[in-house]
Amino acid sequence: MKGQNRTKAIVAVFAAAAFTLSSWKASADTAYVANEATATISVIDTKTNTITTTIGLGSDPAIPGTPQPDGPFNGEAQHHSPFYNGHVDAHGLWLTPDGSVLLVASRISGTVVAIDTATNTVLGYTPVGREPHLATVRPGGREAWVAVRGESHIDVLQLDRDRLFKTERRRTDRMRTIATINTVRGPSMVTFTSDGRFAFVAAGKESRVDKIDARNRKVIKSQTVTAPFTPFGLVSPDDRELYLVHKGAGKLSILRTSDLSLAVDGLPIGPRANHIFFVGRLAYITIGGPAPSPSNPDPEGKIVIFDRTTKKIVQELTGPAWTGDPHGIWATSDGRLYVGHERGNRVTVINTANGDDPNDDKVEGTVTGSPKDLAFMKRLIDIVIRP
Repeated sequence: MKGQNRTKAIVAVFAAAAFTLSSWKASADTAYVANEATATISVIDTKTNTITTTIGLGSDPAIPGTPQPDGPFNGEAQHHSPFYNGHVDAHGLWLTPDGSVLLVASRISGTVVAIDTATNTVLGYTPVGREPHLATVRPGGREAWVAVRGESHIDVLQLDRDRLFKTERRRTDRMRTIATINTVRGPSMVTFTSDGRFAFVAAGKESRVDKIDARNRKVIKSQTVTAPFTPFGLVSPDDRELYLVHKGAGKLSILRTSDLSLAVDGLPIGPRANHIFFVGRLAYITIGGPAPSPSNPDPEGKIVIFDRTTKKIVQELTGPAWTGDPHGIWATSDGRLYVGHERGNRVTVINTANGDDPNDDKVEGTVTGSPKDLAFMKRLIDIVIRP
């Protein structure tokens, strides 16, 4: 799919970011990968499929004469050290609409970290409730809604550019918590309609999804779904449907955003289903595959391709390229998909060619980089791409 239709799809997912047709001709986007095991973010040039730098979220630099461990690349080895003051388990990623700020939800440290994408440096961070899973930016770019999976609420953070980039402010005073919204048990992800009017909350600990009026922050509708462990949910590019991935059940449900009625109720898609992204009329879903075992230590996963018009699975990408638990997935402006492998410690690139044709997709290769940068790629959980 080309031109305006593809632009519309990405705009909806990117929360009303403004792109022009000319932007689709450039393939030098920037991909960001959360390396949960090493407390780092890999930065990838999608034109060359090469890691350009790694952002460390570990300790501050060492202080002579004190036990302060030397950071910021010490998260994997020293996150239990007494003076460690970095972040732990970089997990969910999201960008502001203009791409200037990357938000990282660090699960175990209970923090949301703001990164300046122009300099790849940390601006500041905010402690939130236990185990933040993802901080989704509401369209308009003034708020981030944090799914706090260890609790039963959403923390709403204020995103003010002057405040974020004001160097004299404390790092913990760059993003303020301005509201808390009671919602499902273990909220795992918030997704918005493209106008920011409505938010939808997927649950990690109960078989329920909530619809929230984002203006007054009130739950206006709830729906029971087929399974309780739903880590990922995303509104479709036309705003009409909410796609929910039920990881534990290995199923996909699709709800109508208008009234949360079910368009698809628990379609089997494969064990340990993870994330989803839209290209054209198709939805691409990462499937981790069977759980590892002594007899099958590296099971093969896959990519399921689902036609949003016919509501059918139309293709599956299988084979050796999909070992190592495919997890996060996101598309570039020219329609290539980047897939992070949680256990495989690599990023695989899919060329979708004609975005509406599920039969011409090919594996383009894997992301490369220096030995040092590649060594930080451990337990890749999430990917986002800045056009």
